[in-house]
Amino acid sequence: MLTNFSNGFLKFASRLSIAGVIVLGSFHFGSAFFIADTSGKPEKVATRNLSEEIKNQSNEGLTIYVQEYNKTIPPETIESWLEPYVRDYTGKEDIRISPEDIHEYLTSIAPLVNIQPINARFILVNGPDAEGVEDPRFSNPDSSREENREKARVKEFVPAEYGLNLNMETSKKLIIGAIINGVREVNLSVELIEPAITLDRVNELGITTLIGRGESDFGGSPSSRIHNIKVGSAKYNGEIVKPDEEFSFNNILGEVDEKSGYQSELVIKGGKLVYEYGGGLCQVSTTLFRSAIMAGLPILERKPHSFPVRYYDPQGYDATIYPGVVDLKFKNDTSNHILIQSRIEGTKLIFDIYGSDDGRKIVLEGPFQYDQRANGSMKAYFVRKISYTDGATEENRFDSNYGAPAPREKNPLE
Repeated sequence: MLTNFSNGFLKFASRLSIAGVIVLGSFHFGSAFFIADTSGKPEKVATRNLSEEIKNQSNEGLTIYVQEYNKTIPPETIESWLEPYVRDYTGKEDIRISPEDIHEYLTSIAPLVNIQPINARFILVNGPDAEGVEDPRFSNPDSSREENREKARVKEFVPAEYGLNLNMETSKKLIIGAIINGVREVNLSVELIEPAITLDRVNELGITTLIGRGESDFGGSPSSRIHNIKVGSAKYNGEIVKPDEEFSFNNILGEVDEKSGYQSELVIKGGKLVYEYGGGLCQVSTTLFRSAIMAGLPILERKPHSFPVRYYDPQGYDATIYPGVVDLKFKNDTSNHILIQSRIEGTKLIFDIYGSDDGRKIVLEGPFQYDQRANGSMKAYFVRKISYTDGATEENRFDSNYGAPAPREKNPLE
């Protein structure tokens, strides 16, 4: 019995050696040892002819499924993925499937499959019996944060939603396997993308209260400017700043070019209006600056525009940025994490900063415009007063000095 097994095993081991598997050493069965004999001529192993197998397939094509998405790949598309070649070890002509072509195809359908995750959001209402109308006084720089907090409160949270991402490598292998084996349907592989902000994570970080809101109106902006505002503001939605951490607008902004999804639009550069990618991003920095002001956070770096811009009324309450040159920076000096969320309502851009209520009270005075001249130049300032629970107070003055704008017919920003 053992001898019959030995003879069968030697034949099996010999076949393995043909397939490129090197059999070394000895194999132990009970108290006996057997040595694989590879000295003789190996048996020939038949190779698969892919071209014959594919020819035998029907002309129904291949149906792919990804969650609720499905699509049938026609036979002519599958045929275009095949490329002829000559086998090195037999010299016979055959065909093989091009992984590059399949990868290109998957890339083309990925946007139809991929879904961005949705962060958890807060719903704010006014008063104990409110029906979801948000307090407009958050957009008024002359009001105090304490007054606003008494009016607005967090009624409920909108749960986060997971995103989906097509797994390119695994899906490519599944399609190749289906074509080779004549399978008519295949479920492609997807990965779940966890949202950055979930309700559990918000609770763990102690984020419970709206501590600051900033608002600006971009009404009248050209479509390219609105596009840039949407692209830019989305980068900051869901951003979390740790206690004692410094926030840099430019660090999160990254590259501003066509590859990043921006369009060419007017920007102020060197006191002049020129077209560059990302025109309108100062609407984002200005609005975020206003929310940080209302949250009572220390402003580490802020620069006003070179001349008055109507999108940033009231004048004196803006913050310009330019990657690598001018930044907007503030610090989270609270004892807990803060969460930044952005949204667009009509022509208004809104930034909300959530955190924990440490009792500080913020009151703004201004902004006030003065020294206004016929050429359009002016000066402006506002004062922020902060009162802390330990009795300490702080007063900050923010000054702006605006030069004369470009002539009206050449300056759509003015």
